[in-house]
Amino acid sequence: MRSILASTFIAALIVSSCGGKLDEAKQAMDNIESIAKSGDNMQAVQNAAEKRRAERRERGDTLAMPYAELQKLLPSDISGYSAKEPEGSNSDMPGFSMGQASRRFEKPDGSYVTVTLTDWNASEAGWTGATALFALKYRTDNSSENAGSFQTDDPLVNGSDRFGKQDKNATVTYALGARFLLVVEANNQSDVSFVKSVAERLDLKKLAKM
Repeated sequence: MRSILASTFIAALIVSSCGGKLDEAKQAMDNIESIAKSGDNMQAVQNAAEKRRAERRERGDTLAMPYAELQKLLPSDISGYSAKEPEGSNSDMPGFSMGQASRRFEKPDGSYVTVTLTDWNASEAGWTGATALFALKYRTDNSSENAGSFQTDDPLVNGSDRFGKQDKNATVTYALGARFLLVVEANNQSDVSFVKSVAERLDLKKLAKM
């Protein structure tokens, strides 16, 4: 719970440090509010993730899917691209289970799209490490890239995107249901809209409920 006294103290400290420059003080307060909202969002995501994991444990779903099953969830075609054979693997050891499937799509001019789906069902630590920043509300825009996180109306569907302004590579990463990590990468792009459209073909909310 936010303390009114603490907020007042912080506001006074900011105004003092800014030498009474109200514009700078307002910007600093906006930054603090953004951080606070990110914290609230992270907590909501964490609560939803714990609930979803408990539901999977209750039905005995505690391991990663076989990679052959994950491959069936990947797109079979992308308009204008030739599909390569899907690849995949599973790694298992005590306390750890991960499955991964990927598929590459290519054009004669060297353009490509890769779609990778990873199942972290039995590795909460691995999942947390891979998705720790996704619940934060951040955005970076400079001469080399535009990158940041995004949230949806479902706390179990969020992620990050990046567009390289120099190399024209675009990437979108979705965290789904505290289980799946979906990554779509493509070259020769003008923004991230295409890779997001490819990702959305996988029915993200359905995956988040698995």
